[in-house]
Amino acid sequence: MRAIEDDRFIRGDVPLTKRDVRVYILDALDINAAERALDIGAGTGSVSIEMAMRGAIVDAVETNAAGINLIKENAKKFGVNINTVNGMAPDAIPNITYDKIFVGGSKGNLKEIIKKSYDLLKDGGVLVMSFILPKNFAIALETMSEFKIVESTLIQSSNVNKIGMMMANNPVFIVRGVK
Repeated sequence: MRAIEDDRFIRGDVPLTKRDVRVYILDALDINAAERALDIGAGTGSVSIEMAMRGAIVDAVETNAAGINLIKENAKKFGVNINTVNGMAPDAIPNITYDKIFVGGSKGNLKEIIKKSYDLLKDGGVLVMSFILPKNFAIALETMSEFKIVESTLIQSSNVNKIGMMMANNPVFIVRGVK
C-alpha cells in the first residue's frame, strides 16, 4: 500500500506529518491488522488514518479541538474508524494496552508520555516518535533506557516543484523503541 499524498488530507491550520516522514514512521511501526495503535499529538490524523488503513484499531489523542474535527473529517473521507480523545497527554491517553504507539507531538510532556507509553505497551510493542527539535530528540533517547531496542534516524527530504526547484522539508528525527 502506498502512502497517501499530503494534498489528499483535509488540512486547516493543524500540523500534518508529511508523506515522506509518514512512510518511514509506518515502516518503523510495522502495523498489522487488528493491532491496537495509539497516535499521540495526532494533528490532522494523517498517521492515524494510515494506521487504520492497514487494519489497526486506532485511538488518536489531540489537544486542539480543530485537530479533533479534522481527524474525524479525514477518517470519514478515507473510510476508516478512529477513536478520538480531545485532551493533553499523558493524562488523556486511554488506560489500555497497545501494540504500537506513535508520538507526533508532546506539548512539553515528552518524558511523561514516554514513561506512560512504555507502561501501556505490550511486551514486544513498538513506540515511534518524530521530532523537529534536537532538544526533544535528546530527551527521548535519554528517557528510553528501559526499552530493549532503541533506534534513531534523521530524515531530510526535498521535493521538486513544477519548475524543477528543490523545496526542502524540515529535517525530522525518528526514534523507535521496542519494549
